[in-house]
Parts: sequence; C-alpha cells; structure tokens
Amino acid sequence: MKNISVLLRGLCLPIVVVCLLLPVLAGAAGMVEIDSPDTIGVGKPLLVNVTSWYPLDDVVVHWAGRDVRPTITQGGGKYHALVYLGIRLRGELGVYPINVTASFWGHTYTFAKDITVVESAWGKETLSVPPKMVKPPKEALVRIAKERERIKAVLNTVSPERYWKLPFSRPAKGKMLSRFGLYRIFNGDTASRHTGLDFRAWEGTPLYAMAAGRVVLKGNFYYAGNCIYVDHGNGFVSMYAHMSKVLVNEGDMLTSGQKIGLSGATGRVNGAHLHLGTFVQGQVVDPEPLFSINVDTMPQMGWIDGIHTAQ
Repeated sequence: MKNISVLLRGLCLPIVVVCLLLPVLAGAAGMVEIDSPDTIGVGKPLLVNVTSWYPLDDVVVHWAGRDVRPTITQGGGKYHALVYLGIRLRGELGVYPINVTASFWGHTYTFAKDITVVESAWGKETLSVPPKMVKPPKEALVRIAKERERIKAVLNTVSPERYWKLPFSRPAKGKMLSRFGLYRIFNGDTASRHTGLDFRAWEGTPLYAMAAGRVVLKGNFYYAGNCIYVDHGNGFVSMYAHMSKVLVNEGDMLTSGQKIGLSGATGRVNGAHLHLGTFVQGQVVDPEPLFSINVDTMPQMGWIDGIHTAQ
C-alpha cells in the first residue's frame, strides 16, 4: 500500500501542474498584444510593438513574405519586442496580416493582426542634371549593375540584434526638402520616383547617424556618390548619400547622433544636400515619419527601451 501511495503522489504532481497551466494556455489569445496602427500608407514605415506580461522566450514576426526575430527587452513589468515593418513604395494596396509566433515555457503560439495598406499622396518635382545621369553611357552600366548587387545584399541583411532606439536623431540640421515618393522629371522627359528624403546641407555641413548601428557598406556610387549604409539591426538599414567626405569606415560601430561625414554634391545631384534613405526588411520606406514617431506619441506602448510613457 505504501508503494501505491508513493506512486499516486508521483502521478498527481504532474497532473496538478498541467491543471494549473490549462487556464493560462487556454487564454493564450490574450497573452500577447500587437500594438501598431491599424492603417498605413503605401511606402510608409510601420512601428510594431509585441508585448506580454509573460516571459517571451522567442518571437518571430512574419510580414509581407519576410520574417524577423526582434530583440526582446523588459520594462515596466512587461516583455517587449519592437520592430519596424513597411510596404515598399510600389507595393500593392489591401489587407496585410501581421503573424506573430511567440514561445512561453516551451510552448509556441501564433497571434495575428490585420493592417490595411492604403494609397499615399505623392507630389511632383522637375530637376535638371547632367545628361549622363539620366541615360548612363554603356561603360557605366556594368558599374551600376555591380553596385546594385552590393546594395541588394546589404538591404536583405536581418541582423539578430536591434541597435536602434526611439527617438531617432536628425541626420542634418537643415530643412527637409524633396520628400519621399515624389514623381521626378529629369531634364524634361524622364520620370522616376524619389526613394529618400533630402535635407538642405551646404557643402561641408556635418552629417550624423540617425541611430546606433554598424557601417556595412561604404563607397563611391554612380548615382549616390560618396555614400554609406548603416545596419541598425533587426532588418532596419539607413543610407546617407552625396557626401563630400566620409568620416567612418565599414565595420565601425556608430552611436546615435555620431558625426559620419560632410555633405556634398557627389553622384546624381543638382546641388549639395543630404539624401537619406531608409529600408525595413529590404523594403524602401519614407524616412520622414521616423522623426515624428517616439515613445511619447505612442503611450499604449508603455515602457520602451527603459523610457516610461503615460498610460
């Protein structure tokens, strides 16, 4: 009888544990919150914060055919996984699901939220540049193709650690000029789209990193001139073009606001300025909203990166 009693006690323990876990597991739908806008414009960045009161072991965010494992942080008693997503400039309109898989105590669950992508308003501008910058000579085409392959490899990198934090730093003190997405007409007859944000910056004006990150590409490019690409982690990359002088090198780890170079007029330009490009999960998105989104404008996000916001 004693042996039977011991055996029963041994069986009851795991049964009790399972019984205690069942209500938690049954309510898994409420264990994770996906904080984000419900609607975004095409070509715009989408800030998403996956939060939970429970310890997150692993989080994977699936969006528009790409996966990213955001860095998990703690603050205000919650676990946070902050990530930037977006739809490219020529992306299709419609409803896109954000699918999040999260692990708790060795169990993996899937959560979802639908985001509606709508059209954005774009302006136009007319520019005059040297003819070779509109229709490159044959000898330049090979160079351009090689540069595109190097850039593509960088933009498809999704490094595991998130270096960036909110808010972002302005890369130049000058006024914002040509906005992202503009329909551009070069020399009267060639149309293209502007895939960045221009800042007024006279020749030699200091330029700064918009966030912490690693310099992953540096060079002189046909269109971008003297340019660098910075990997800010978790699929977020920024580029700084047309510089007269670059003050950092590939492999350098940058801090937010660090001086990276001097403005110039190299590449395809009609005057000195800074062209800032931003990319999330390989998609080019509008940089301008990044400077207006911070923890104070999204109070539902609670504690982010150790900064407390109103509840």
